[in-house]
Amino acid sequence: MKKIKFLVLAITLMFGSQMMMAQDSTYISNEYAKAIALLRKAEQYNDVIIQKQALVDILVLNPRDSAAMRMLGELYYNTRQYSSSTLVGLDFLQKYDGNELALEIVALSYENLRLYEKAVEYYEKLWLKTEDINVQYQMAYLQYSIQRFAEAEVNLLMMETKLKDEDSIELSKSDGSTQLVSFKAAVHNLRGLMAVEQGKSEEAKGHFNKALALTPDFELAKNSLDALNKG
Repeated sequence: MKKIKFLVLAITLMFGSQMMMAQDSTYISNEYAKAIALLRKAEQYNDVIIQKQALVDILVLNPRDSAAMRMLGELYYNTRQYSSSTLVGLDFLQKYDGNELALEIVALSYENLRLYEKAVEYYEKLWLKTEDINVQYQMAYLQYSIQRFAEAEVNLLMMETKLKDEDSIELSKSDGSTQLVSFKAAVHNLRGLMAVEQGKSEEAKGHFNKALALTPDFELAKNSLDALNKG
């Protein structure tokens, strides 16, 4: 009789456990649907704060939701919450190793936090996956910024083997707007900036003049050359 009682108890506990699992599953499903609905309504009303909250809720319920991680990382980045976008990107990479979008979010976020060494690390990882020449240029620019001139020059030399005369790149101007310039001009300008940092004024002038020969209205090169001529 004792064995039967224990068997009945075991069956009862098993059934109760299955009931709880079903209830948990239903609860999670309902909460997930609510979070999705909240996100859609917040998007409709352009309420970024509620969008972020809804996405965090979604990730609590489903930590591997890559679409939610992407959206949350981009929202944090676009609202200049760079520490948060970095953490989302790192979490993204922990779950989806090598994800290109996550690498880009982390690299850009570290750059905006002025943690250039870390930014270069993730730009390098991104470039190894994509071989995107724009990524390589940004990597070289940051290497110049932290005075890793030899590494920056290696990247510039690699770029030159791939660049065509018609290739262009969009660079920032002093007023915050952007300007489309010849990619080859951008390479010469960056070499000029590196030469300035190393006290090679004449070499720098030569590079700035080459940049302006390719893109005569290249503001960055013009301003740098004017500063050298005045000095």
